[in-house]
Amino acid sequence: MMQIFDLTQPLSAKTPRSSDHPEVEFKVLRWYSRNGVCTRTITASLHSGTHLDTAALYFPDGMTVDQIPLDRICGSAIIVDIPKGQWGEITPEDLDAASPRVEPGDIVVLHTGWHRYHHDEEQYILKGPGLIRSAVDWLVERDIKAICSDTPSPEHPLMRLGQWRTLRPDIFGTVEVDPAKFPPHYAHKTFLPRGIIMIESLGGQIEELLGQRVTLFALPPKYVGVEAAQARVIAIR
Repeated sequence: MMQIFDLTQPLSAKTPRSSDHPEVEFKVLRWYSRNGVCTRTITASLHSGTHLDTAALYFPDGMTVDQIPLDRICGSAIIVDIPKGQWGEITPEDLDAASPRVEPGDIVVLHTGWHRYHHDEEQYILKGPGLIRSAVDWLVERDIKAICSDTPSPEHPLMRLGQWRTLRPDIFGTVEVDPAKFPPHYAHKTFLPRGIIMIESLGGQIEELLGQRVTLFALPPKYVGVEAAQARVIAIR
C-alpha cells in the first residue's frame, strides 16, 4: 500500500530565520464577526521554512521559480543518514559510504539530525553542519538533479562567514576557516547554475525514511520571477 510522508517544517511566527529576514506574519484582513468570512495575508521571506532556491538567487539571468522543470523537483530520491553535530563537515567520504548509493538523476536528501534543533533559532540557523567544497564537487560529478537537507541549507554555514561576521560578530567574529574547504557561497554558486535545485529545511517524518529510496515531490507556488519559494515536500514509498 502506498504511504505518504510529509517532510515539511511548519511555517509560523516561530519559524527560525536569519536576523536579516522578517518574521513570518499572518495578518487578518476580514474576520467572521465583522465580515462573515476570514481572509489573511502573509509577510515572510521566501527563504523562511522549508523552501527551494534557484539560480536567480545569485545570477540575474538565472532560473526563477516559475521556470523550474518539474522533473527537477519530482522523482527518485534517496534519504541518506549522515549524522553531524555543530559545524560538522559532510565530506566525499561520508557521501561515498552512504546508503542507498547516489545514482545519476537522483534527488539527494541529507539527514544530519539537525532538524531536531528547529525550535532553537540560534543553534539551528548559525551552527549547523553542511557540505564542504569537495563534497559539493562529488555530488556535481554524479549528475544529481536536486540536493535537500534537514539543515537551513545543504551549504556549510562557514561558506557564508562574511555575512555572519557582519550579522553575528559575537559568534563569528574570531572564527577562522580553511578557504579551500569553505569558499564563499560555493554550494549555491556551484549547484544552482547547473540546474541543481537546493531544497532546504526539511523535517517532519524524515526519520521514518532513513536509508531508503522514495519518490519525492517538492512543489512550490508558481511565483513569477523570484529566486526562491516555500515548498510542500512529500515522499511516497
